[in-house]
Amino acid sequence: MDKFLESIIQAAKDAGAKDIEVAKISGKDLIFEPEGKPELNVIRLLSTVYYDEDDDLILKMNAGLGSSGNIFLSEAYGISEKQVKDIYKSATNEFEKCTNTLKELIENKIEEMDKGESKDVSED
Repeated sequence: MDKFLESIIQAAKDAGAKDIEVAKISGKDLIFEPEGKPELNVIRLLSTVYYDEDDDLILKMNAGLGSSGNIFLSEAYGISEKQVKDIYKSATNEFEKCTNTLKELIENKIEEMDKGESKDVSED
């Protein structure tokens, strides 16, 4: 057990806690490697595509900071969330452009498909 955890347990005992159990909890931002050391997300750039309840195709962009990775950088190295945002600002902007380009391509393909279907119907 690491010294930080031991100090927390000792502080709890000093405060009067009697039955202390230690459980290892992994959050959604933690990815455990074979050595058991977590990889913490610093930034996420994610585009998702899905159909909504009206069967409309949706392309959604999710770009943001991973809280656990940024907390670690802040506590361990004094790197602020703002510094991380500034570093990744250009990448986030480019990612947004890429997502918008993909959205336009999808819209054009849907339009082409709709025109193709209307031609097929009119030819019958």
